[in-house]
Amino acid sequence: MITITQNDGVVTLINVFGCEPKNQPHLIDAWVRATEETLGKLPSVISAPLHRGKDGRAVNYAQCKSSENWENLFQIGSKSWFSEMGKYAKPDPHLYEACYLLDKTESARGDL
Repeated sequence: MITITQNDGVVTLINVFGCEPKNQPHLIDAWVRATEETLGKLPSVISAPLHRGKDGRAVNYAQCKSSENWENLFQIGSKSWFSEMGKYAKPDPHLYEACYLLDKTESARGDL
């Protein structure tokens, strides 16, 4: 289970990949391989969900323990994976800290 918390120093990268719908499967494949083979194995990575947009885009939010950890991940990814993803989509990444959370996870479980 992925948990988002606030006020603990965790940073979240939210990245919207603008791409042609025909390139979405290639982008998702590259993203999953990057995460499973390298980036997701870094000890500072907390979570990294990926969402497939109905419009062809893809969105991910990756949580790292700190901004410095994100910079390290970015350096590693730039040398290996980010250029491959760039073949299929134009990324628009930004770093955020959670400032408000509504979590109805437990109460929603009965509705599933």
